[in-house]
Amino acid sequence: MASQKLLEISRQDKAGLDTITELHMELLDFGPMAALGPRFIREICYALHVKDGTLRVALYTVDDEPAGFVAYTNQSISFHRDSLRRHWPYTIWTLLVSLVQDPRRLIALIRALRTVGSRRSEQELAHDPLGEVVCVAVRPEFLTTKFVRRTGLRISEELIRYAAEKLRHMGVDKMRMIVDDDNRPVLFLYHRLGASFEDYEQAGEPKVHVWFDLNDLLAKT
Repeated sequence: MASQKLLEISRQDKAGLDTITELHMELLDFGPMAALGPRFIREICYALHVKDGTLRVALYTVDDEPAGFVAYTNQSISFHRDSLRRHWPYTIWTLLVSLVQDPRRLIALIRALRTVGSRRSEQELAHDPLGEVVCVAVRPEFLTTKFVRRTGLRISEELIRYAAEKLRHMGVDKMRMIVDDDNRPVLFLYHRLGASFEDYEQAGEPKVHVWFDLNDLLAKT
């Protein structure tokens, strides 16, 4: 029987932040932020937000081995913008260090800026508090049919429900996710969990807006 844990990462948990960064770079390396390097991911995408309390991150382990993680917020519309406003000197410094380490990251920076800039228009979409699963990822070996049959663990689903439960306790009743429109396995999972979908465009790239009613989602637990 596998032993599993799902633990929140605090701002003092340096080892936990390192592990989340490693998982992000391993599993979400296709994203615009990951292309800016692990230092940027750790310090700007996670550590600053966790310190501010605008983002929460939970690590899932199986037999003490990191299996996956989820990052979520109840300030979906504002947390990127507010963090940049509070921490722009450190953000710029971290970007400069990343570019010095690898000048080819300049192309990634342009893509990342377009992504962040596209979120500014979302102020017309909705307002906070609004829940969002910003990142969720699970290592492939923990997604196989063999693993699920052996352990009974459906880690992706557990991470989504965990974030939903936490967000509902924060007074949020809706949660969204932004998913690549060609990520069919993930979209199928969210359909099975009762999500609704709409076309969405982020920085000129086709996406799918995934919406959950948290009361409906958690009623199926």
